Amino acid sequence: MNFVPSLKRIIFRRLTARSKFGLTNAYMKTYLTMASVVTSLLLASCASVNTAHTPPDGSAEKNAILQATQRALARQGRKNLVLIVPYLKVHNGWAWIQVNPRSANGKQHYESQSGLLQEKGTNEWTLLEWMPAEEGTDYTKYFKNLKVKYPAAPPDIFPQ
Repeated sequence: MNFVPSLKRIIFRRLTARSKFGLTNAYMKTYLTMASVVTSLLLASCASVNTAHTPPDGSAEKNAILQATQRALARQGRKNLVLIVPYLKVHNGWAWIQVNPRSANGKQHYESQSGLLQEKGTNEWTLLEWMPAEEGTDYTKYFKNLKVKYPAAPPDIFPQ
């Protein structure tokens, strides 16, 4: 019999708290839904920082990586090229890029090149080395040696 009065007390307290703070069930549901969405977005953005990503076209990060790649190609005597980028992964200041260079007028297409870049300062990238393009290259061995040579490079930037 004590159960009924205590149940009445609990209901009264809940109703009093709602009216005291102006909270309704609909408001609470909306608030909790929004809090869940915001929390999910924050957790997703934190997770994406710790994984390899492809910078969006036009971003400062992608432009800086492409400029470093252009400089490296210019040192080889290849200037005024348009770079088509079929692969680019970036993680913690390291990047792996594959470019298909072509002439500005689109008439000449050059051999695809891939390379490892490292960020030296904020959006200041340097190409550390090009992947060899010789026929018969053992790429499994190449990537194994590359990971030994640059142990800080995150493995998730490299093509699988």
